[in-house]
Amino acid sequence: MDRMVHPTPDVEPVFAVLVTSDSRFTALMEGSPYDDESGSTAAGILRAAGLRVLGPLILPNDELVIMGTASYLVGRGLANAVLIVGGTGASPRDVSADAVEELCDRILPGFGEAFRALTMDEDVVKSILTRAIAGTCDGAVAFAVPGNPDAVKLAVERLIVPSIRHLLGELNR
Repeated sequence: MDRMVHPTPDVEPVFAVLVTSDSRFTALMEGSPYDDESGSTAAGILRAAGLRVLGPLILPNDELVIMGTASYLVGRGLANAVLIVGGTGASPRDVSADAVEELCDRILPGFGEAFRALTMDEDVVKSILTRAIAGTCDGAVAFAVPGNPDAVKLAVERLIVPSIRHLLGELNR
Protein backbone atom coordinates (compact mmCIF):
# COMPACT_ATOMS: atom_id res chain seq x y z
CA MET A 1 0.00 0.00 0.00
CA ASP A 2 1.36 3.41 -0.97
CA ARG A 3 1.77 5.77 1.88
CA MET A 4 0.34 9.18 1.16
CA VAL A 5 2.85 11.95 1.82
CA HIS A 6 1.73 15.46 2.61
CA PRO A 7 4.45 17.91 1.62
CA THR A 8 5.26 20.55 4.18
CA PRO A 9 5.81 24.03 2.72
CA ASP A 10 9.16 25.68 3.33
CA VAL A 11 8.36 28.79 5.37
CA GLU A 12 11.14 31.20 6.28
CA PRO A 13 11.13 31.85 10.03
CA VAL A 14 11.19 35.50 11.04
CA PHE A 15 11.55 35.89 14.80
CA ALA A 16 10.59 38.74 17.08
CA VAL A 17 12.50 38.47 20.35
CA LEU A 18 10.62 40.14 23.22
CA VAL A 19 12.31 40.47 26.61
CA THR A 20 9.97 41.04 29.55
CA SER A 21 11.54 42.83 32.48
CA ASP A 22 10.15 45.68 34.55
CA SER A 23 13.61 46.81 35.68
CA ARG A 24 15.11 46.79 32.17
CA PHE A 25 12.02 48.51 30.74
CA THR A 26 12.23 51.25 33.39
CA ALA A 27 15.95 51.72 32.68
CA LEU A 28 15.23 51.90 28.94
CA MET A 29 12.49 54.51 29.45
CA GLU A 30 14.77 56.57 31.73
CA GLY A 31 17.67 56.38 29.27
CA SER A 32 19.76 54.50 31.82
CA PRO A 33 22.09 51.65 30.90
CA TYR A 34 20.80 48.12 31.33
CA ASP A 35 22.08 44.62 30.67
CA ASP A 36 20.16 42.32 28.34
CA GLU A 37 22.21 39.15 28.19
CA SER A 38 19.23 36.82 27.70
CA GLY A 39 17.63 38.66 24.79
CA SER A 40 20.99 39.16 23.12
CA THR A 41 21.78 35.46 23.60
CA ALA A 42 18.49 34.42 22.00
CA ALA A 43 18.85 36.80 19.05
CA GLY A 44 22.48 35.80 18.54
CA ILE A 45 21.73 32.07 18.43
CA LEU A 46 18.82 32.59 16.04
CA ARG A 47 20.93 34.78 13.72
CA ALA A 48 23.81 32.30 13.84
CA ALA A 49 21.33 29.65 12.67
CA GLY A 50 20.63 31.83 9.62
CA LEU A 51 17.24 33.08 10.79
CA ARG A 52 15.93 36.64 10.51
CA VAL A 53 15.41 38.38 13.84
CA LEU A 54 13.66 41.54 14.96
CA GLY A 55 14.86 42.72 18.35
CA PRO A 56 15.39 42.08 21.11
CA LEU A 57 12.64 44.45 22.20
CA ILE A 58 12.34 45.27 25.91
CA LEU A 59 8.81 45.18 27.37
CA PRO A 60 7.39 45.47 30.89
CA ASN A 61 5.92 42.42 32.63
CA ASP A 62 2.44 43.30 31.49
CA GLU A 63 0.22 40.68 29.87
CA LEU A 64 -1.66 43.16 27.66
CA VAL A 65 1.56 44.82 26.44
CA ILE A 66 3.12 41.44 25.63
CA MET A 67 0.00 40.25 23.82
CA GLY A 68 -0.46 43.54 21.99
CA THR A 69 3.15 43.66 20.81
CA ALA A 70 3.14 40.03 19.66
CA SER A 71 -0.24 40.46 17.92
CA TYR A 72 0.91 43.60 16.17
CA LEU A 73 4.14 42.04 14.88
CA VAL A 74 2.40 38.88 13.66
CA GLY A 75 -0.65 40.72 12.30
CA ARG A 76 1.49 43.13 10.27
CA GLY A 77 3.52 40.25 8.83
CA LEU A 78 6.70 41.42 10.56
CA ALA A 79 7.24 38.07 12.32
CA ASN A 80 5.87 34.55 12.16
CA ALA A 81 7.64 33.41 15.32
CA VAL A 82 7.66 35.27 18.63
CA LEU A 83 10.13 34.37 21.35
CA ILE A 84 9.28 35.87 24.72
CA VAL A 85 12.21 35.77 27.13
CA GLY A 86 11.42 36.01 30.84
CA GLY A 87 8.24 36.01 32.86
CA THR A 88 7.68 32.24 33.00
CA GLY A 89 8.11 31.69 36.73
CA ALA A 90 5.64 31.42 39.56
CA SER A 91 5.63 35.01 40.84
CA PRO A 92 2.62 37.26 40.25
CA ARG A 93 4.71 39.46 37.87
CA ASP A 94 5.55 36.44 35.67
CA VAL A 95 2.85 36.79 33.00
CA SER A 96 4.52 35.68 29.75
CA ALA A 97 3.05 32.18 29.88
CA ASP A 98 -0.38 33.69 30.54
CA ALA A 99 0.05 35.99 27.53
CA VAL A 100 0.89 33.03 25.28
CA GLU A 101 -2.10 31.06 26.56
CA GLU A 102 -4.42 33.99 25.91
CA LEU A 103 -2.90 34.93 22.56
CA CYS A 104 -2.72 31.48 21.01
CA ASP A 105 -5.57 29.35 19.76
CA ARG A 106 -3.63 26.13 20.27
CA ILE A 107 -1.05 25.25 22.92
CA LEU A 108 1.81 22.90 22.07
CA PRO A 109 2.30 21.10 25.40
CA GLY A 110 5.28 19.11 24.13
CA PHE A 111 7.45 22.24 24.13
CA GLY A 112 7.08 22.91 27.85
CA GLU A 113 7.32 19.21 28.64
CA ALA A 114 10.54 18.87 26.63
CA PHE A 115 12.04 21.98 28.22
CA ARG A 116 11.28 20.74 31.73
CA ALA A 117 12.64 17.27 30.90
CA LEU A 118 15.91 18.79 29.66
CA THR A 119 16.35 20.90 32.80
CA MET A 120 15.22 18.32 35.38
CA ASP A 121 18.66 16.86 36.10
CA GLU A 122 20.24 20.28 36.51
CA ASP A 123 17.79 21.90 38.95
CA VAL A 124 14.60 20.09 39.90
CA VAL A 125 13.09 23.09 41.69
CA LYS A 126 13.59 25.50 38.79
CA SER A 127 12.44 22.83 36.36
CA ILE A 128 9.11 22.19 38.06
CA LEU A 129 8.44 25.88 38.65
CA THR A 130 8.97 27.01 35.06
CA ARG A 131 5.96 27.69 32.88
CA ALA A 132 7.86 27.53 29.57
CA ILE A 133 5.21 27.26 26.87
CA ALA A 134 4.55 27.40 23.14
CA GLY A 135 1.42 27.88 21.10
CA THR A 136 0.18 28.69 17.63
CA CYS A 137 -1.85 31.67 16.49
CA ASP A 138 -2.79 32.88 13.02
CA GLY A 139 -0.19 30.77 11.21
CA ALA A 140 2.53 31.88 13.62
CA VAL A 141 4.08 30.39 16.74
CA ALA A 142 4.81 31.97 20.12
CA PHE A 143 7.31 30.65 22.66
CA ALA A 144 7.87 31.82 26.23
CA VAL A 145 11.06 30.72 27.96
CA PRO A 146 12.73 31.60 31.27
CA GLY A 147 14.96 34.67 31.33
CA ASN A 148 18.06 32.89 32.61
CA PRO A 149 20.71 33.00 29.82
CA ASP A 150 21.48 29.27 30.20
CA ALA A 151 17.77 28.43 29.94
CA VAL A 152 17.45 30.65 26.86
CA LYS A 153 20.42 28.96 25.23
CA LEU A 154 19.04 25.49 25.95
CA ALA A 155 15.55 26.30 24.68
CA VAL A 156 16.69 28.05 21.52
CA GLU A 157 19.49 25.65 20.56
CA ARG A 158 17.91 22.34 21.54
CA LEU A 159 14.19 22.92 20.93
CA ILE A 160 13.34 26.00 18.88
CA VAL A 161 15.96 26.09 16.12
CA PRO A 162 15.67 22.37 15.30
CA SER A 163 11.87 22.48 15.07
CA ILE A 164 10.90 25.92 13.77
CA ARG A 165 10.94 25.29 10.01
CA HIS A 166 8.90 22.11 10.30
CA LEU A 167 6.47 23.75 12.72
CA LEU A 168 5.87 26.78 10.49
CA GLY A 169 5.53 24.53 7.48
CA GLU A 170 2.86 22.50 9.25
CA LEU A 171 0.98 25.66 10.20
CA ASN A 172 0.96 26.79 6.59
CA ARG A 173 -0.09 23.51 4.93
